[in-house]
Amino acid sequence: MRELTQWFDSVETDRPFEICKVCAQLLPLAADSWVVNKHYHRGECTLEYAVCEKCRDNVSSEFSDSSKATIRNFLENEIEWENRLLEWMALENSADRLSKCVACSCPRSSTQGFSISAQFRHDGSLIDGALPLMLCSDCIAEITKSLSPESRSVWQNFISQHFEGPDSEDIDMGIF
Repeated sequence: MRELTQWFDSVETDRPFEICKVCAQLLPLAADSWVVNKHYHRGECTLEYAVCEKCRDNVSSEFSDSSKATIRNFLENEIEWENRLLEWMALENSADRLSKCVACSCPRSSTQGFSISAQFRHDGSLIDGALPLMLCSDCIAEITKSLSPESRSVWQNFISQHFEGPDSEDIDMGIF
């Protein structure tokens, strides 16, 4: 059984991420913390990256105020944080935090796709709190359908600048 931190190792290298996808600096040198995001579709990791705190904040600052409000509203009103934290504290295996969607509780095994996120300290240790978590593709779609065209463009630009693949207008917003 995979340990919690192993879920956030790169699929390509089977090792923890070392470089920020945006600024290309070594993560421990780039900022005090970084976030790892991985997106899965039908059991396959389709997108993975680590972004330092500074670059994450720069990209997030480009989102429209209405999109920031949409995301904040979802996180504050669609997730029962108190219940989730109590559940997580009772788990024997911390990797089980990723076994169901943090918002709707849909089991990971029942989803077409999902995203997982975690935050790490400069020394590479996992920061335990609201992250790590898993969101199913249906909940992600619920968030993304209300995002402004400007924020969708920010995401599409991020993907097209840092990953090989489809043109930015072809990128599935369901993995936002």
